[in-house]
Amino acid sequence: MLATILKERRLALNLTQQAVADQLHTTRQTISNWETGNNYPDVPMLIAISELYSLTIDDMLKADDDYVQQVSDDYQLIKQIKQSHVVDWGLGLSLGTLLVILIVHAFFPAVLTESMSGLLTLSVAVVLIGFSYFKTRQFYPIIPHAKQPLIIPKPIGVGLTINPNHPLGKVIWVLIILFLVGGLIPMIFK
Repeated sequence: MLATILKERRLALNLTQQAVADQLHTTRQTISNWETGNNYPDVPMLIAISELYSLTIDDMLKADDDYVQQVSDDYQLIKQIKQSHVVDWGLGLSLGTLLVILIVHAFFPAVLTESMSGLLTLSVAVVLIGFSYFKTRQFYPIIPHAKQPLIIPKPIGVGLTINPNHPLGKVIWVLIILFLVGGLIPMIFK
């Protein structure tokens, strides 16, 4: 286990927890927490420890499946947060674009014809529905072996929406997108 390796190596080098903390620019309590297994060093700190203790990272991690799992979970969480930011930006840009189209159409009718306004609005709606699907999936993750309800509260705003994790919900989301794309095709080839 990593905690045991860290403590044994520190003692073998005749270093106090405070001496290690000073060299790693952290606190003695942090070193104590690592050595008792209460928490784990992050990857940059693990590299610094490996240099200070003259241990390879592989040697430190081989014996600690919990640490490897925590690092894996942390990277998964970082990936989910990045994906969430992309979806949020996509939703914001889609809504902003839709608002611009509506304002231009209302106040500058000479700039956008009825058909061009309809085509742009429907195009943005397709993109908006796609981002909404992914936002809903992020907000309501799949729970293994749990029955998924078809109707769920909206992740943003007030109201209800279709659960994309429900088998029928997936079909409904696809049908909505197909309906919107179907409305686009005649407008494009007019």
